[in-house]
Amino acid sequence: MTPAKILSVAICVIVSLAIVAIGSRYLHPHWLFATLHSLQLHAAAACIAAMMFALILYRNVVAFLLLAVSIGLAGHGVMMGQQYTAMATENDANAPSIRLLSFNILKENRRNGEAIARMITASGADVVSIMEAEPLEPYLSRLVEAYPYRIGCGTLAANCDQVLFSKTPLERATIRSLSPLFVDRFILAETEIRGQKINIASIHTTKPYFDDFQTAELVQATLAMEKMQGPLVLAGDFNASSLAPNIRNFFIWTGLRTASYEPPTWPIRLGMLGLPIDHVYVRPPMKIRSVSALPSAYGSNHAGLMAELVISGQ
Repeated sequence: MTPAKILSVAICVIVSLAIVAIGSRYLHPHWLFATLHSLQLHAAAACIAAMMFALILYRNVVAFLLLAVSIGLAGHGVMMGQQYTAMATENDANAPSIRLLSFNILKENRRNGEAIARMITASGADVVSIMEAEPLEPYLSRLVEAYPYRIGCGTLAANCDQVLFSKTPLERATIRSLSPLFVDRFILAETEIRGQKINIASIHTTKPYFDDFQTAELVQATLAMEKMQGPLVLAGDFNASSLAPNIRNFFIWTGLRTASYEPPTWPIRLGMLGLPIDHVYVRPPMKIRSVSALPSAYGSNHAGLMAELVISGQ
């Protein structure tokens, strides 16, 4: 066997194992492969590239078959990304808009706390959801001038981890723990913005490779949001892409929808090759007009998101 053929066979074996791991989502998703399920598009693209190289080295039926399966996994990943969406249309052009900022600023990022506080104040967002908000503690008095209403950082919770800022009063506000791993990482409230009553939720879930804790947290969040009537927006760091099986189930359980394009947010150093694990989800009649990444990460390992939302009459 030639060296080229040996290398081609080795690549086929590795890609076969990757395909089995990715494909497990279609049979019985397991948390051990949860990260790979979130990375389905990335992993499938890597498999396609690997198989094309393997075919250059040595052409055989198995390699062509693995290439076809890899293309199929990538194609289905694209299709899934368009399945649960709620984008505003031309009929919503005159609907009042609501601006929401969501950002995991990284708790160790204290040297950029002041810059982040200035950015939030100048953002023009109606509501701001911040994860790992400890760097903002010294600047709360500055933020209260622009956002007089707050949950977290001394309001309903002593810690300064998950925080929701608002320009308008927050009613029926609660902050709770979704699992024993991390406390006070789920916020619920009602507010009125430009005459529109909306429900606001802010979340930071456990990483998907911590056993089944993330799925259990999503179940708890679903039960909590079932009691909230009317338009709802949920923003935060899910530590998983919208392709993950448990996030897909979350869409079914809650009726939440996402944008047709979600900007990559992590890790920030990979730029457009990163993974969208920070999300803005809405429940009809709320729709998404746009979601974009902030121009700077301000020292965080996540990109922040700015979303423009509307409440549709259609």
